[in-house]
Amino acid sequence: MNGAINFTATFSHGVEWGWPIAVYLLLAGMSGGALIVAILVKLYKKQTESTPLFKAASLLSFVAILLGMVCLVADLERPLLFWKILINYNFTSVMSVGVAALCVYIPLSFVACLYAFEADLSGFLSRRLTFLKGLFTLVMKILNALRPLLLALTLVFAVAICAYTGFLISVLVRFPILNTAVLPALFVASGLSAGIAGS
Repeated sequence: MNGAINFTATFSHGVEWGWPIAVYLLLAGMSGGALIVAILVKLYKKQTESTPLFKAASLLSFVAILLGMVCLVADLERPLLFWKILINYNFTSVMSVGVAALCVYIPLSFVACLYAFEADLSGFLSRRLTFLKGLFTLVMKILNALRPLLLALTLVFAVAICAYTGFLISVLVRFPILNTAVLPALFVASGLSAGIAGS
């Protein structure tokens, strides 16, 4: 049995995508690129504090991927049934692999936001929502213990999200200029530039 991913599974020569998919591809690339840059800078400079770059990139990343998901779901033929995609996987299809990656990446981008705005959120809860302060402190204690692992996973999945958009486009066999193996790498580079510009 061949376990290789079939990049054209669920696609046909007549596949067409509307403008919401184009917007999603931009937002997903920007989201992944922003986090890649912020985490690499953080690791390279051995920063322990939340810098303005990390704050801006994590917030941009989380908001952009959520807006991208809205576009992605809106483009479905039956958007109210989108949840079925989340429970039915075919890991020989690039689309299923991408959905699985998104299901991991979105919570990780939210955790990156929590890391970036921990002090701000803690101060806000102390002033306005004191009953949640204890829970937030406990959650952050657990997340901070896992910080190196979670940031490494976030970096890996951010690269995967950028590359996935390239794999998604490369299955458009009607367009030879897009149907190329270098497209995922180009999308990673594009995501990095969009993320830097956005942050």
